[in-house]
Amino acid sequence: MDAFSMNIINSVAVVTFDTPEKKVNTFTMESLEELFAILCDLDADIGALKGVVFTSAKEQSFIAGADISIIEDLRDSEAAAVMARKGQEVFNLIAALPFTTVAAVHGSCLGGGLEFALACDYRVASDDPGTFMGLPETQLGIIPGFGGTQRLPRLIGLPAAVRMITTGSPVYPGKALRIGLVDEVTKREYLMDAAMAAVAGDLPTTRNYRNKVAGRLERLLEKNIVGRKFLLAKARKTILANTRGHYPAPMAAVDAIEYGMNHGIAKGLVEESRIFGKMAVTDISKNLIRVFRLRESFAKGDPSLAADIDRIAVIGGGAMGAGIAALAAERGMHVRLIDMSEEALGKAIRFLEEDVKEKRRKHHYTGVAAQWIPTRLTVDTQVRGIGNSEVVIEAVAERMDVKKSVFSSVADSVPGNTAIVTNTSSLSVTEMAAGVPHPERVAGFHFFNPVDRMPLVEVIRGEQTSTETVDRMAAFARKLGKVPVIVKDSPGFLVNRLLLPYLNEACLLLQEGADINAVDQALFAFGMPMGVFILLDQVGLDIVVHAGKSMLEGYGDRMTPSPILAAMVEAGRMGKKAGKGFYLWDSDGKRRSDPDVYRLLAPHLTGKDAFSSDQIVHRLVYSMINEATLCLEESVVPSPEAVDAAMILGAGFPPFTGGLLRYADRVGTRDIADTLLNLSKEVSHRFAPSETLKKMAGEGGVFYP
Repeated sequence: MDAFSMNIINSVAVVTFDTPEKKVNTFTMESLEELFAILCDLDADIGALKGVVFTSAKEQSFIAGADISIIEDLRDSEAAAVMARKGQEVFNLIAALPFTTVAAVHGSCLGGGLEFALACDYRVASDDPGTFMGLPETQLGIIPGFGGTQRLPRLIGLPAAVRMITTGSPVYPGKALRIGLVDEVTKREYLMDAAMAAVAGDLPTTRNYRNKVAGRLERLLEKNIVGRKFLLAKARKTILANTRGHYPAPMAAVDAIEYGMNHGIAKGLVEESRIFGKMAVTDISKNLIRVFRLRESFAKGDPSLAADIDRIAVIGGGAMGAGIAALAAERGMHVRLIDMSEEALGKAIRFLEEDVKEKRRKHHYTGVAAQWIPTRLTVDTQVRGIGNSEVVIEAVAERMDVKKSVFSSVADSVPGNTAIVTNTSSLSVTEMAAGVPHPERVAGFHFFNPVDRMPLVEVIRGEQTSTETVDRMAAFARKLGKVPVIVKDSPGFLVNRLLLPYLNEACLLLQEGADINAVDQALFAFGMPMGVFILLDQVGLDIVVHAGKSMLEGYGDRMTPSPILAAMVEAGRMGKKAGKGFYLWDSDGKRRSDPDVYRLLAPHLTGKDAFSSDQIVHRLVYSMINEATLCLEESVVPSPEAVDAAMILGAGFPPFTGGLLRYADRVGTRDIADTLLNLSKEVSHRFAPSETLKKMAGEGGVFYP
């Protein structure tokens, strides 16, 4: 395979990892064997070497971890444990080498890559924004299996290690130095010098730095079994609150950490491999790996299609426009933001400055980068100075007349080949493009709020949008760091079309007598990240009412909105932003139940029924599945994969299920169709199963053969 090469420089072996024909380095069983052979040769040269430096030839990757296909194919827990023990054996040999070992880290250092670095005596890292370290295995339903649960707590302390491992969150160079994960941070061009200094013993003393910054109480607790039990009990409580038991890997990782801290690293490694084997063959792990693959497939594309996009204009400086402008500026583009309100422009500038400041504090950016990013944003109160923009994004109020007016102004100000994009959650891109010269260049973006956090962008193809424009805008979305899903122009597009019936059905349940908190708890138990009434309050009931009108116009009476929504808006209970909706909301974002809601809605509450958790899930989740089959019938999206990617990344559908339609396969299309048919007879015709679903049920069909 020849993934590794070695040179001797001044009695120091420099071992370089460069996986052939791959953008990133990953460990396979073959590369582990190759590394093992190199380490054995090094071990034999005790007298000839002062040390070894491990580095990478990749531009933006040290080591991205183990090749996920190895884990994906595992079906036997003992075989999985054997694989983990092989990685441990290789890394144990690194730790046992009789001279100094240094990992020179530039770029992503994740999973098995970080476990490799942890086995070295020293770690030095570049200060590049693309350098980060983490153990994301729990996000794939497994635990670190090459020694991470054992070496990381011993290096950076129990609390910090538990946080890194159980959340899977990466750390950037500045924080890595502060917590003792790395011993030096330097410019990329000086990285090898720092590594050689580590071999020579000339690095600044940072080994005890963690002890200076960690709390004295935490340090004392770590040193005895009772104290560790207290710290880990606290960690387990936090994990359970965050996962609600749906994701077992974080808790399993804590078990491995605790066992190793109490019984020593040798026994801890054995236990780690056993737990890794157990986790690797679970359905949850397989589903999470499928979701990883799903996201990866939509995130990949030809970057050259958007390579020339350097200057963009954003029309509208509200929350969405400001978020899009900040995102583009932080991604290296020059942005012109236009809004008639100077106040809105001022808020947008402050938003960018504060976001950059916060990321600088977290060491995502260097000081120089943090200074330059805000200079990429210019503002104006008039539509002018945008003629050199490659893309113009309209992000004004969600009103067709306003958007058409903006499109007209933009079309008069830019060349005929400039892409014109509307940011809309429900309005017709085709209608907006009708009066624009060269309508083939017009497309839609549906960003999700908040822009900087939500990974999905629906790329809307209007009736006259060219394939070239669609592909280019999808590439542009990827350039912004987003995952694009291409959707046909239709009311609600994909995510909102599936989500609105789900939200509306909750209100209809409430009409029939359901308890708000009981409905939300049933959905938490199902695995949703938040209850449906919490989601309604978060989105804003006025926005839901507005979107519901376009859904009713587009799809008829099966989308008739519950009168509860309009009643809530009329009463000023528009959700979290108003301090009250279905819940009361404190200024710090905490919610509490409000019995007054039931008194307010009394004229609309027609029943006193109680509903089981299964009944709640059937009415809300099965409705989304049915609507998804209609979207596939109408070619709103081309595949079940597009549905699942969009619903996980845009609506938070539980990843451990594998996605909405993979969940449907697990339940069975026949059971879902039968349940919906019964609901259509007993409750309302809106539950009538689609022709596609009925056909699949009759044939025992699945979405993923």
